[in-house]
Amino acid sequence: MNSSGKFSYSFRRYPLLRCAIAIFIIAVILGSIFLINNKTKPIPEIYSVNPPVGSPGDVVLIHGKNFGDIRDMSYVEIAGSKLTASSYISWADNCIKLVLPATVQDGLVVVGTKELRSKPALFANEVDIPVPVPVVQQVSKPVITYLSSEKVNVGEVLVIQGNNFGDVKNQSKVLFTVDYTNLDKVEYKNITMLTENMIPANEDDFDYLSWSNTEIKVCVPDGASTGVVVVDTEKEQSDPKPITINKDAGIKKFNNKKIYLVQYSADIADVVTTDVSTITLRCPIPFEMPSQPEVQITETTPNPILMNYQNDLIHQITKSRNNTPKTVFTQTFVLPVYEVTTDINPDKIGSYKETNKSLLANACRSDNLVPSDNEEVVALAKKIIGREKNPWRKARLIYSYMCDNFEIQSKIRKNDDNPLDLLKKSKGDAYDFAVIYTALLRAAEIPALTDGGVLVGSDLMTQSHWWTEFYIDKVGWIPVDPALGAGLEYKKWSDSGIESDRDYYFGNIDSHHITFSRGWNQLKPFSADNKIVQHPRSFALQSIWEESNENTAKYSSYWGVPVVKGVY
Repeated sequence: MNSSGKFSYSFRRYPLLRCAIAIFIIAVILGSIFLINNKTKPIPEIYSVNPPVGSPGDVVLIHGKNFGDIRDMSYVEIAGSKLTASSYISWADNCIKLVLPATVQDGLVVVGTKELRSKPALFANEVDIPVPVPVVQQVSKPVITYLSSEKVNVGEVLVIQGNNFGDVKNQSKVLFTVDYTNLDKVEYKNITMLTENMIPANEDDFDYLSWSNTEIKVCVPDGASTGVVVVDTEKEQSDPKPITINKDAGIKKFNNKKIYLVQYSADIADVVTTDVSTITLRCPIPFEMPSQPEVQITETTPNPILMNYQNDLIHQITKSRNNTPKTVFTQTFVLPVYEVTTDINPDKIGSYKETNKSLLANACRSDNLVPSDNEEVVALAKKIIGREKNPWRKARLIYSYMCDNFEIQSKIRKNDDNPLDLLKKSKGDAYDFAVIYTALLRAAEIPALTDGGVLVGSDLMTQSHWWTEFYIDKVGWIPVDPALGAGLEYKKWSDSGIESDRDYYFGNIDSHHITFSRGWNQLKPFSADNKIVQHPRSFALQSIWEESNENTAKYSSYWGVPVVKGVY
């Protein structure tokens, strides 16, 4: 039987074969029809996108052919995203009119029908196109071209625009005039006078909000007065720009300057070690602020391993055997201290709505020093202030209550005594008075800090001392010494001119207070395994004074109160 006969026989004998052949024939026919239709169906083609560069909201025309007379299932796609129905204004076979959506991006434009897509065209979002910058001569001097306001309050945000400020702040700063020379009484003020005394915006008060090469946002710092503002990049300073500081709410004045030569020592002895012992000391540096500017470290022996780390000189010694000679660490400083006096108009002060939120958070919360969330403290604060809302008047009420109801004692209590004892025993030392006054202020929603340092008597004898500052919107930090206001005795200076200690030490402070710390300085040990030593009732308020490694079995230490070697 030949092959045709075999096929004929198989075709008749096997029905499945007949079905398969039929399906194959139908598939060939349908495929042919599909190919013919695709060859004959017009493919969309874009001639132009006009304009080729646009921004959200612009009307764009896409010219071409074979788009179809109606949109139906057709679409326009830009940068991979199909436009929604609301973007189309009109649709014709040769032109599509549409509005660019808010989310439009740079990318390829495609017109698609139900089955076919055009070759892409290009569209660019105008917002994302870099604008050519004219070539200018390279300069490094910062230039101020614009201030957001020429009259501002202390604490208000000032926007400074210009050039060459630097992309990051690093050690750069914004300087403001501070009045150490009674400028108000000078009829004619020149640039030299206005720039002779300047203070930087304060990082501890979170004054710097943002910094770029062309714009700086900074809060006007505490102590700033009418004069000029300058951008200092360390390498160069900008030309000064005039600025006026509003005094409606109150003013701070700096007078009766004294220059002190201050020294203190710390001793380490009797070291017992199991191996190599490492002991680290954190020696406080007098705090720089408007009333205490330009602190100079004139001598320190031995040389510290870090000169200024978190406002401390860092010394470190190693001992490999027991009973080695005593090591003495001596620090000497020269610093000016000004008396601060204030004149406040309580009716004009703000309500903290515009105050720097970081400053408020730092100076209003309870911390390891100030127990402002203690139930007794909160209850007492409410009792004292009653319905009073004005921050200045609330602070005055709390001050008067403490002076009337608590007895001040001259002898400093033990390190581990709790300042809250003042509420139970109604008597305490200057440390207790300052800490509890700060706590009551914070409980009354007034930003406050406890300051630590020394009080200098007229005989130049010193004693560790503590006082408080509270913040008033539009004015700045207001000094208060509740211990001196309550009658703490010390040898007063004949030039103080203070008639009533109680009246004077609310809102004012003399130039006999040398500040070593403002607020609680929470430090971290250099090693998590180190043993740390604290000195709560000392001349600086910090969490670590000494730390030693695990090989240090024991040692003894002694810190002297800073002494005044000279006053000028």
